[in-house]
Amino acid sequence: MKTRYILLSLFSLTTLFAFAQNSGVYLSASDFASGKLKYEINCSTEKHKIKLNEFLEKPYITVFHDNKSHELQKKEIFGYKDCNGSVYRFVEQHHYVVVNPTENILLYKHVIVASKNQQEAIHYFFSNGSAGNVQELTLTNLKSTFPENHKFHDALDSNFKSDGDLAEYDSFHKIYKVNRLYSGSL
Repeated sequence: MKTRYILLSLFSLTTLFAFAQNSGVYLSASDFASGKLKYEINCSTEKHKIKLNEFLEKPYITVFHDNKSHELQKKEIFGYKDCNGSVYRFVEQHHYVVVNPTENILLYKHVIVASKNQQEAIHYFFSNGSAGNVQELTLTNLKSTFPENHKFHDALDSNFKSDGDLAEYDSFHKIYKVNRLYSGSL
């Protein structure tokens, strides 16, 4: 009985640590690529606040960490990760959701809510890796980002009828279609 209790306790601790979520700020694209967070916390045991200052359109975020306030210029940092596990990248004064942080071609979702009628407009963007420039997700932009990869160009043309289809997720292979086609073209 005692052995069973110990094993159950160890399993519970292992499960707790396996699902522990962290939050913090990625100072650079290389920090994002390596998973290195500044002002990092374990969300299950610590608290901090990342204030985006978007309402007043300020060019910086404010991080409250270890009882101190830190102001970081949006144009000088890559982005941040919240306690829900979502990752964001700063593009100019806005933050875009990184929908596929582990894939080669990063896809970003930017939601704009029209204040008048509360309708959402979702725009998709991409970059070639974390250090690449963020561009609108279009067939033309993808082809111009990979100008020599004609196999990728052909795969894009045969798999997507319009720009609006480019953000499709392949649930069977658990990867965004654009990245699956890109990997297959190498």
